[in-house]
Amino acid sequence: MREYSAIESNLYDSFDKLLKSDVLEIDFENVGTFTDPSTGKSSEFEVRPEWKDVILDPRLDEATPWITELACRWRSVARKKTPEIHGEFRIRNIYDALLRRAPDLAWEKASREEKQLVAEFRTIDDTPRSGAGLITAIRVQPHVNPLEVWYYDKDLSRYPGHQIDYVRLDIDYVEYMKVLPITKGTFGWQYLFSDISLSSLGTHVATNLEAMLEVFPTTFPEYDYTPLRERWEARL
Repeated sequence: MREYSAIESNLYDSFDKLLKSDVLEIDFENVGTFTDPSTGKSSEFEVRPEWKDVILDPRLDEATPWITELACRWRSVARKKTPEIHGEFRIRNIYDALLRRAPDLAWEKASREEKQLVAEFRTIDDTPRSGAGLITAIRVQPHVNPLEVWYYDKDLSRYPGHQIDYVRLDIDYVEYMKVLPITKGTFGWQYLFSDISLSSLGTHVATNLEAMLEVFPTTFPEYDYTPLRERWEARL
């Protein structure tokens, strides 16, 4: 068995703890096929024109899971004194994700700028089982390092003051993969790394995050939730 990087090992350990938790109920789980990091990234990055001058930082190698898919859809077990929490994530090797097509997110009447923005997205995390319509994507741009991370919420533009369904996150891919094991894909956690006030969204977003911050510190005491709570409080 090969040796995992610290970030990758933490991802798998968190996944195992999620499955074994007596507080959370698993609706779906999938562990794909492990791949060999020694093979490196595909030669397609060298020949496809959209990757010309795009910087693929070597730090990505240490942050990505070398697996075709790691996915889980979960919810809290119904108990009188346990608040309701929902979450889902689906991740895969970053290089496989980057070579996939852009997600079909731009609506027919979107501006040219918005369509161009979406065309540069590559999905790194999404929620297909729940149908929550939440996607995290890397934006593919030349001469940018680290590559930008964006969050798509199909309901965002329905709330007053928000014109589009996308928001740039104040986090890069490496940090994203460090935080994911802590949140375990709790719906809306990405907003904690945005400039959006939670009070401008539906109450279910802040409520779900508040429940996570109430339940997870005792359920998963090996993780420090203080920084996330500070971010949550700053965005109320």
